[in-house]
Amino acid sequence: MGSMKDALIKAGIKPATIENERPKRPAKEVVTKAVVHQQARDFCEVCEMIMPDVEQYKHRNPATTAQWICIGCADKIEIHDDTRQTCQSEYSKKGIFKRFFGPTKRFPIGTSSSR
Repeated sequence: MGSMKDALIKAGIKPATIENERPKRPAKEVVTKAVVHQQARDFCEVCEMIMPDVEQYKHRNPATTAQWICIGCADKIEIHDDTRQTCQSEYSKKGIFKRFFGPTKRFPIGTSSSR
């Protein structure tokens, strides 16, 4: 013998709400060109974490194909800092970006390319 709920569903009466139904999200607002998205990238593609020291590297290291890498991962997989293309992280802007694998590349003062 089934439950009353099962009997009502079998008879064709559907419940007003579904138990696991979630409310619908409101439609996304239209994004205009005036809205600036992601001024500085902060997601490391190697460790897949959000870090404050992510920079873009154009390297030929066979250990990874990632380009946006944090300091820790770049030091671990031994990517030379001469291949760094950007100076966009919070650490770079504050002048405290320091690599432990080889010398740290110095960018001219006032440059902070975002991509």
